[in-house]
Amino acid sequence: MCGRWQTQPVCQACQRSWRIELPRCHRCALPWPDASRANACAACEARQPEFDRAITALDYLPPWSGLISRFKFQRASGLQGPFVGLMADAIRQRPHRVDLILPVPLSAARLAERGYNQAWLLAKGLGQALHRPATDRALVRNRSTPRLMALDSEERLRAIHGAFQVSPNWVGRLRGRHIALVDDVLTTGATLDEISRLLRQHQVAGISAWVLARTPPPDAEASPPSGPGDQGWR
Repeated sequence: MCGRWQTQPVCQACQRSWRIELPRCHRCALPWPDASRANACAACEARQPEFDRAITALDYLPPWSGLISRFKFQRASGLQGPFVGLMADAIRQRPHRVDLILPVPLSAARLAERGYNQAWLLAKGLGQALHRPATDRALVRNRSTPRLMALDSEERLRAIHGAFQVSPNWVGRLRGRHIALVDDVLTTGATLDEISRLLRQHQVAGISAWVLARTPPPDAEASPPSGPGDQGWR
């Protein structure tokens, strides 16, 4: 971000400067000024997510959105460390029970295209940082879907329906567990909702959504936050 020589992909100064702390809805992680008085925002009151809580480290705005795109599409796996650190800090601020950490799975074709599942890199790192078991073997994406970023909310729901299943080796092993689902970005919640419905069918006890970034409401997207190092945007 700042362009200065250093030993980390993102220096601590930039992480502090560009991480904007906001009160958020406890259910969906959207910015919510009344979070201290109410756990759920108006959007969640209208349509409740299938998961019990969402925790995000960042808003999906510049400069983070550019770095996340590099991490996701351009094999910048070295960003795993700072991203996991930011997520772990956010999760520690809202303690809750978690028995198992699961990443949102990729299809075989998408995994071959990217070379790795960025959600699994985050989940594996969080397992190490928070001393919780993590596995990428429990969930399977049984078919490819169109890139959801280009679809509206209704199209996303149709595209993602039935795209996941529990691995046969894990059937019966999820019952009664508190699960943390990990993904890079939460936008409409269609993917996390679909997996949450699947996990409910397997009688899990609770579901948390842990994401690196939350897409803000449309009226906030045009105005990225400014930090002390904005002259060094890269």
